Amino acid sequence: MITADDRARGSIKARVIRWGDETHYAGAPYDVILGADIVTSIYDPVALAQTVHALSGPKTKVYISGKTRLDKPHEVFDGEMRRLFERVERVDSPLSRLKSPGCFIIVAEGRM
Repeated sequence: MITADDRARGSIKARVIRWGDETHYAGAPYDVILGADIVTSIYDPVALAQTVHALSGPKTKVYISGKTRLDKPHEVFDGEMRRLFERVERVDSPLSRLKSPGCFIIVAEGRM
């Protein structure tokens, strides 16, 4: 929530989640899901996308950042995200003060 003085209110928590293990899904659905560099060398990109989907509600915004290293796992992950969410956008070379080449952000919303 953003207040009249442009200050954000609310809470945030971070935790490790084991993909495909529903005992780790307590608290879902979440308003926002953030993931950084979690697709880099994944063993099961479909399980990751399905876990993100399970943690999402109809209004959840998902942001997954990564760096292009292994194209095939990223392609499989992107395809599964497009199957599970209404809107999926890949932002290549996002604005960043670090200027790291090969970075991208996947933005998804609209859990189907």
